[in-house]
Amino acid sequence: MDGFQTLFDLIGVLARRRYQAAERHFSALGLNHTEARLLTLLREADGAASQEALSSQLFVDRSNAGRALKRLEQDGYVIRCKDDADKRAYVVEMTAKGREASTEISKLRKTIAQSFFGDLREEDAGKIAELLTAALLAEGLEKRSAASRTDP
Repeated sequence: MDGFQTLFDLIGVLARRRYQAAERHFSALGLNHTEARLLTLLREADGAASQEALSSQLFVDRSNAGRALKRLEQDGYVIRCKDDADKRAYVVEMTAKGREASTEISKLRKTIAQSFFGDLREEDAGKIAELLTAALLAEGLEKRSAASRTDP
């Protein structure tokens, strides 16, 4: 098997294991992986973002994001309101409870990452992250390039 296929398969295995570890840890907060990710994205957006932007950053379909946001809203972590600029869209804002939870999520993410990678040195993790970032950027550039060749 060539190096690209091996890397591709390893990333898949790591992604599944990461998801399972996150589900276990976030359940202690009463959240699932998607809900924790939404609160993290909101924290990174200074507490508010459009529902559409959040959905696109999750890489899940809109119905999954919508269900997670509905649960977060019912449990008091976020509020959703119509966007003044576009009445068809919603803006999601974190509540005080959501901010508290996002702080706990941040701590858990650090714990999960440290235990997930075991004895891997932080310097090596940084190098791997740089390489994977370059691969993501190259993929994004390739997709944009292909789209521009096929657009009329």
